[in-house]
Amino acid sequence: MSDPGRVNLEWALSLLDGLAGAGLEEVVISPGSRSTPLVLGTLLHPRLRETVVVDERCAAFTALGMAKAARRPVALVATSGSAPGNWMPAVMEASESGVPLLLLSADRPWELHGCGANQTTDQIRLFGAHARAFHAVSEAADDEGQRRRLRSLGRQAMRQCQWPDPGPVHLNLPFREPLVPSGQLPQPAECAVRPLFFPSSSPPPALLTRLLECFSAGPGLILCGESSAPLESIPELAEALGVPLLADPLSGLRFTDQASPNRIAAYSRFLASPERVEELRPHWILQFGGLPIAATLRRALEAWRVERHWVVDPRGRRVDPLGLGAETLAVEPALLADAIRKLRPNREEPQWLYRWRHAEGGAQAPLPEAGVIRRVVEALPDGSLFFCGNSLAIRWLDAWSGEGARRIAIHGNRGLSGIDGNLSTFIGMARRWRGAGRRLALLGDLTFQHDLGALANTDGVEAVAVVVNNGGGAIFDTLPQRRLPHFEACWRTPQSLDLAHLAGLFGIGFRRVEKSEGVKEALEAAFEAGGFQVVELRL
Repeated sequence: MSDPGRVNLEWALSLLDGLAGAGLEEVVISPGSRSTPLVLGTLLHPRLRETVVVDERCAAFTALGMAKAARRPVALVATSGSAPGNWMPAVMEASESGVPLLLLSADRPWELHGCGANQTTDQIRLFGAHARAFHAVSEAADDEGQRRRLRSLGRQAMRQCQWPDPGPVHLNLPFREPLVPSGQLPQPAECAVRPLFFPSSSPPPALLTRLLECFSAGPGLILCGESSAPLESIPELAEALGVPLLADPLSGLRFTDQASPNRIAAYSRFLASPERVEELRPHWILQFGGLPIAATLRRALEAWRVERHWVVDPRGRRVDPLGLGAETLAVEPALLADAIRKLRPNREEPQWLYRWRHAEGGAQAPLPEAGVIRRVVEALPDGSLFFCGNSLAIRWLDAWSGEGARRIAIHGNRGLSGIDGNLSTFIGMARRWRGAGRRLALLGDLTFQHDLGALANTDGVEAVAVVVNNGGGAIFDTLPQRRLPHFEACWRTPQSLDLAHLAGLFGIGFRRVEKSEGVKEALEAAFEAGGFQVVELRL
């Protein structure tokens, strides 16, 4: 009679073989009993590297950050019951931002469902529409034919989480006790890696002809927001067309290894002027990725109501939150940009770009937050990672970051723009960041507090988190809620935590700065100290 614990382990290893054979390398594990076959399989598998995070919510956002940094799928493993439910916020964010995650939830066998068994709940299609696919895996069987099917399912899941619409894929795996094999543990052979290949969406000739005709009708704009597809070729396209490139900080195009005369970064400030908006009215707009963050740009788009507005999204998603009637072009950004450039389009008259450059040159930066952003950006050399939290932090960065000819990868969780899990996402990215520069996060005090548990996962991470403590949700000071009764208690929500105690609690470094002028010195000291450091800036 076969050992049931060994059957469970071989079942888990078969799935992991399929995943690893299709390119999976990273697994984030949260401890539990029912998930033992998956955890043990990960530890034994020669092609998988594990990261252990106790809190499942932090684990999911850590995996999200690792997947963002590596631009490849990362798997999550958790036990049954409420454990995988804690993944939900990160799964929602991954779904909206197009980040590939593999969700491997352990479950109880069928006979323990619906009878009051402990740590047992309905995990079927737990993540609903937020998962690109769901697979209810059968219980472990001592059958090589079934294990072969499971390996094939692993490859299928790796494909589904990356194409055609990247995002989370959920596999639910029930295991019956015993969960630990008897005797000596096996030493799995190294599986062969057979990379997956995905089709690229090239622009058809008819589309190129139509675009060139529209480009000739009058001056236009290129907008670049956050995109799951690389946008490195877009600055050259803007130069070929002779038009301004409005680069959102999360587009990856504000700080690149080459200067660009067409790159505009201060538009969120000068488009606050209705006169400027009218003066800079374009005839067409070509948008790559999501809509940029700036509220002033969004108001300008609503005022312009440009008829010829295209959004390039290889996933084919509708990206038109303002209801402008923008048309989706389901093509790869790089292929479209290269195809247009090869056709040698007529360049726009220089006066059009000069108007935008002149407007940007006149946008002054007198506010204190401008100094904060400037000092933070100046502290980052070439090859650095900059993670920016939501609410005011990203808006400050948008307004005051400027642009430059050094590579700074700016990231954030803008799929749903939540303040949850930002610190864990940054820690996950910092763990797998391959750039030669520094790793820094800029977070508001509520965003930081919302994810304090992430600080338990900083062992071995060299990074700095700057916490802007402005007494709670200061973004609400700019919204109509500020006039409501109980505004302070229910919206602004100032906190009374003394962050200095974090140093002893989590074994991290801590510095407090009372004025923005001290940020530069504090950052240099923090990076010099090494390890994970927190710099609190009280405003």
